[in-house]
Amino acid sequence: MRGKPKRIEFPALMFLQKHLETHRRNYRLKNILLLLFRMLVLILFGLALARPTVKLAEWFPTFNTSPSAGSFRNFVPRIAASLGSQEAPVAAAVVIDSSPRMDYVAENQTRLDAAKDFAQWFLTQLPQNSSIAVLSSEREPAVFQIDRLAAEDKIEHLTLSPQGRPVSEAVQDALVLLAESKEEQRELYIISDLTEPGWTNELSKSVHNRVDGMKSSKDLGIFVVDVSTENPVNSSVVRFSLVPEIITEKAPVRFDVELTHIGPAAAQTLELLLLGLDPEHPDSETVRSTKRVDFADGYSRSNVSFTLSGLPSGLETGKTFQGKIRFTVHDALQADDQCWFTVQVQKPWKLLLLAVPPVREHSLYLRQALATVPIETDTLPMSDLAGLTSKELEQYGGVVLLDPPALDAAVWKKLADYTAAGNGVGIFLGANADSLQTFNVPSATEVLGAKLVRQARSPDGDNFFTPGQGTSPVFTAFKQIRAANYAGGLNDLPWDALPVFRYWEFSDIAERADVAAVFSDSRPAILTQALGRGRTLTAATPVSELPDVWQNWNSLPRSEASWMFVLLSEGIGKYLSGAGDQRFNFRTGEAVVLRPDIAALPQSCLMGTPSGQSVRLTPDPVQREIRIPATTEPGNYRIRSGGAKESLDTGFSANIDGTAMSLTKIDKNVLDQYFGERNYRLVRSPQDAELGIARRRIGQELYAAVLVLLALCFAGEYILSNRFYGRSSV
Repeated sequence: MRGKPKRIEFPALMFLQKHLETHRRNYRLKNILLLLFRMLVLILFGLALARPTVKLAEWFPTFNTSPSAGSFRNFVPRIAASLGSQEAPVAAAVVIDSSPRMDYVAENQTRLDAAKDFAQWFLTQLPQNSSIAVLSSEREPAVFQIDRLAAEDKIEHLTLSPQGRPVSEAVQDALVLLAESKEEQRELYIISDLTEPGWTNELSKSVHNRVDGMKSSKDLGIFVVDVSTENPVNSSVVRFSLVPEIITEKAPVRFDVELTHIGPAAAQTLELLLLGLDPEHPDSETVRSTKRVDFADGYSRSNVSFTLSGLPSGLETGKTFQGKIRFTVHDALQADDQCWFTVQVQKPWKLLLLAVPPVREHSLYLRQALATVPIETDTLPMSDLAGLTSKELEQYGGVVLLDPPALDAAVWKKLADYTAAGNGVGIFLGANADSLQTFNVPSATEVLGAKLVRQARSPDGDNFFTPGQGTSPVFTAFKQIRAANYAGGLNDLPWDALPVFRYWEFSDIAERADVAAVFSDSRPAILTQALGRGRTLTAATPVSELPDVWQNWNSLPRSEASWMFVLLSEGIGKYLSGAGDQRFNFRTGEAVVLRPDIAALPQSCLMGTPSGQSVRLTPDPVQREIRIPATTEPGNYRIRSGGAKESLDTGFSANIDGTAMSLTKIDKNVLDQYFGERNYRLVRSPQDAELGIARRRIGQELYAAVLVLLALCFAGEYILSNRFYGRSSV
């Protein structure tokens, strides 16, 4: 019957229990904080031993310009990509400047050898299984090499490329190749002397756009290696002009040579040599002239002229002489210390001038102008043309019809056959061409190259010749005048001093015909065309008028600028005789066309190159020419055929473009225009490159930052532990 005890909460004890629960939670929180600090200390200690790196640009969207960089859903992949790897394969393109100016020697090493050493070092820094492409100034397809050994072999056997391209073109090809690679990391190494000829402004925008496009979608690192030398010293033969390239016996030939110099003031001796004058010693050199040149300090230019005369006479037609112009003392860059030339000596050209009586008076102006070339001329009445046989015409290199009247179709056919055999026919139309029907028959238009429409008049004298670019062989004789006094071009010459008052208008110009010159009203003035193996020229106004003629057609031979008529006559005479379109001096890499003046071309011939190799060529018997697609090295080339008695002996010369040998360095602004200010790294030593490669592949090392955080965590743990477990005062 005992009653159950009642549980009565003691108020003071209830308060103590509540306080104990609160104290327990605080104690647990303190333990968790201390545990976190101690765990963080261990983690940071492990990170410090691991020496982590990170690509900060992948962590912060503001540093990444890709459209997807700012998206939060790509944050995790971006963090994963930011953790660099030294062993991940890359797609690497190595571009080596192999232009001739890389032959500059400094510290007993050419710049090309220094570039090759740097390129080989780059290969050792690439991870295994990387894709490697080696490009140079040589014009070749951009492809990845089979393996690392193939890349090393290509670098080792890399040579200078005289006919190569600017290094900026190779850079553009390398970017295209890298864009096609599937590797996540891509690296472009450009090894150059960073001189102006290799970095043209035309490609800067295109390359910059490609770099921006690749940076926005792929990881791209660009390293520009400067292997140039400080304060280079070099004297250079930039270019030379040879006027004319074909001369007659005992006639002089003039060489205008342009020189440049960079470095301290210096004096050089320039000499002109002829090669192989001694038949028993084909490699003999004979000095014909020397000139002293004084260069000022810094960058300077100079022009020197040589006159070569007294070449052996009594030679067979088409004798070819070769030589070179060089500095007697070579400098660090020997590739531009000399140039080579070829000149052909032949018997005087001969033209037949046909005119209406009085023949001597009507042909006077043209005969006197051609006599200065010299070109020998014979004159006959126009009526004798029909009776001339093919054998009689063969003794002339060309025939000129001065203001011809109506001719029979058989005569036009004879002129066409004469031209097709390899000769020239020139026609100056004038007042006698009054029967349009006879000039517009098919046999006549085949030679003329067009149909006649009407006579046009310009009585005020405000119409005159305008040669345009002057690319026609008719204006070859003006090249020396243009270079000396009219740098702006042939149109700067006083053509308006030679007014034309009347001329013939043309229509239905043949497709094979070229407009060599026009009048100031844009109508054709001179037509040229190839007909068979020969050539024709048709002028819309005459040069055979007598001084006392009423209402002259023009004042070409009688004006104050009649010297221009002499030069024009020289160009026309050489064009008709076949000398105006003959060249023997070319640039390396340029296509070469030779038309030897011999009875019949051999079935094959041998070309000797400057390096001593022999290349077999097959002439074109139809076009009667020898074609070489491109020259690969500068120097003199010789082409021969036959046995003991050679039936063909000619040659040509090839020279490097002197402007491509400039050692003037580009500014950093040029590289900024190509790649962007922050998109590339300019290095000059392997140490600089190694640091840049490491930072690009694996990012910035965080060792120092981890040590700082580790120290802070130690301090924080120490402070918290002392605060939480310190003795309380009673």
